[in-house]
Amino acid sequence: MGTKLTQQMVDKLVAECGRGMKSRDLIDDGSVGLALRLRPRGATWSFKMVRNGEEKRLKLGTPGLLTLSQARAIAAAARRDVENRVAVFDGERWLHYQFAELKLVDPPKPEKVGKQRDPEIVASWERGLDDMRYWTWEQARDAYLAEVKRTKRYDTWIDYRNILRSKDLVSLHETRVRHITRQQLSVIVAEILTSGRERQAEHVASVLRPMWNYLAGDFVKHLSGVQATMAGLKAPERSAGVKPRANGKVPGTFIAPAAEVGFLVAASRAGAVEKGLAVAMELLVTTGQRRRPIASSLVEDFVPWVETPGWGVWSMGPAHRKTADRREDRHRHCVPLPPALWERIQAQVARARAAGSPYLFPQYRAAKAGGRVDGHMSPSAINHRLLDMALRASPHDIRRCLTNVCQTRFRVARSDVKLVTDHNEGIRSDDVLEGHYTDDDRLDLKAPVMERYVAWVDEQAAAAALPDLATLRAEIARRRREREADGKAKTVALKAAKEAEEKAKADAEAGAQAA
Repeated sequence: MGTKLTQQMVDKLVAECGRGMKSRDLIDDGSVGLALRLRPRGATWSFKMVRNGEEKRLKLGTPGLLTLSQARAIAAAARRDVENRVAVFDGERWLHYQFAELKLVDPPKPEKVGKQRDPEIVASWERGLDDMRYWTWEQARDAYLAEVKRTKRYDTWIDYRNILRSKDLVSLHETRVRHITRQQLSVIVAEILTSGRERQAEHVASVLRPMWNYLAGDFVKHLSGVQATMAGLKAPERSAGVKPRANGKVPGTFIAPAAEVGFLVAASRAGAVEKGLAVAMELLVTTGQRRRPIASSLVEDFVPWVETPGWGVWSMGPAHRKTADRREDRHRHCVPLPPALWERIQAQVARARAAGSPYLFPQYRAAKAGGRVDGHMSPSAINHRLLDMALRASPHDIRRCLTNVCQTRFRVARSDVKLVTDHNEGIRSDDVLEGHYTDDDRLDLKAPVMERYVAWVDEQAAAAALPDLATLRAEIARRRREREADGKAKTVALKAAKEAEEKAKADAEAGAQAA
């Protein structure tokens, strides 16, 4: 008995194919002779028809290649040709014509009468037909990004998406991923490095490696055709010597000067920037935490320190700490907040609750026109406002200020500094005691570090010389407008370049067809 198949039913049945399943054939009531053959190793479309006592069979292709409507169209053509006594089953050329009708392949070149087909051409065509059931670069990329979005942090998905859709990888477009080699990817990575973007080259390699691990996985390789990972893929060694950035800073070495730290805190407290962003800036300076945990912090993460009146505690869950959630670390990283800082945090908590947001720093505006505004402040807002205030220091540079002042000025032990700044609090991630046998938050050891450093920050803020508030706000607004104008100009230029590239490609294809 047949079944009236739908595309949704087909997708579900194909997904259920796997080791241990019982093989079966489903006859499609929507198309005479069409059947979906389900096997442990996959599914295929099949056509069968009996004519004058003779059974005719034809394998059409896989559901990954042909949709239900496409398979029905080919089956209808087969029924027509069998009834008209056209030789449908004498070779694959007929099937190639059907694929061409559906615009899945280019039409076959007409055979020359009286001459045999070139075996190499036939073999090449057969290989191409076999290739059609495997993913192209675009299909593999989109499938991998969907997996990253499902399993990784949102920021990781955005980062990987930007890398895999960059112009650096345009040469891979429309290529079946099963044919992409490690040497091919290595050449691309090397070209990025020789263009002067050495860190970018390393980053691209670090994204492509896990992508190929996914493509070569047992649950995906039947779709991708990839049989091996890219375990050895890496960027060439960086050039010797120190390479300062355009702003003159050497990556990983710049420490925010005391004057910049004092100016940032004093300006934030004076009201030179938005209230929420001002508190975020002070939290960045005083706790040395990364910008993402700050921007995405929840109101419920901030609680009074009951044992020490006047103090508060910032309790960061695993989802707000780098790599903790991936390692299934359920410990919370707790940072004690001295009284004056805690008062400013409580005021921000009240503002967030009044706005009905679960986040301490609610989203200011939608990322796009008409978008939602129920999220948290963008981490990039912190970087942008540092630029608008004409500061050279980045969030990481400010973080280095805390670690260096505590160690060089106060002679605080390195292990105690790590208790505050390190999301693992200086303890190995595989430590058995920490992972399974203690809930100690070590607040009593962290409090002296925080108390001394926050007092030092207050001294720098008191010593900062600020212009009058109106002038300061006007300068910040001016720099912001200039920065945003530069960004829009770059976006327009990139869009124009992309349109020009697409037009040139279309013109070249039109010229080739005309020739």
